[in-house]
Amino acid sequence: MLIRYWFVIYPEDKYGPRNIGVTAHSLKEAKFLICDTLARFNWSHITENCIANADVIEEIDIRLLDKGHVIPNMGIVVFKGVWFPFCNL
Repeated sequence: MLIRYWFVIYPEDKYGPRNIGVTAHSLKEAKFLICDTLARFNWSHITENCIANADVIEEIDIRLLDKGHVIPNMGIVVFKGVWFPFCNL
C-alpha cells in the first residue's frame, strides 16, 4: 500500500513550498526516492542529512498544504515518487 509523506525541511514553513512530498511503500523507500530525485536534478541545496533529519508527516492531508504554490504545482499523490516538487510522472 502506498503512503503519502510530507518531509518538513523548513519547520517555519511547515506546509510551504520549500518542503518535499513523496509517495512510497515505506519511509525508507520515500527517503531513497527523494535522494535519487535530488541526485538526478542536481539539487545540492537539500542534502541527504536534511532528509534524514526532517520531520515527516505520514499520510499528509494535502488540504493543509500551501494553496498558493504547493497544491497548484504538485504531481499526482497516488503515484509512487516525488510529487512536490512535481517529479513523479
